[in-house]
Amino acid sequence: MNLPPKDFTPQENIIAKCLDEFGLRYEQQSSFHPYTVDFFIPELWLIIEADGIYGHFSKRDIERDMYLMKQPAINQVLHIKDSTKEKIRRTLWQALTKLETPNQNDREVADLE
Repeated sequence: MNLPPKDFTPQENIIAKCLDEFGLRYEQQSSFHPYTVDFFIPELWLIIEADGIYGHFSKRDIERDMYLMKQPAINQVLHIKDSTKEKIRRTLWQALTKLETPNQNDREVADLE
């Protein structure tokens, strides 16, 4: 059974525009079975979750993040609660400038697993 396409939230649309402006390639609604993440940037091994102003604080969300961080292709899960383009852009930029780009040797090992 195919599910209908997801309508993106205004926050997800802003994040996508910011990522486009930064020139980053990303996958939206990417699957990491059994979970689906809002954004995945493969070159940086980064997941971005659009949490809205309320965020995710349940035990289930923490367990999900722990599961995702154990995946060989993930270095970080970034949660964004901001709702304006200016704040989202700043949050993304701060996070991106702190990231270390995975080296090619790590990438090859991750691809083999």
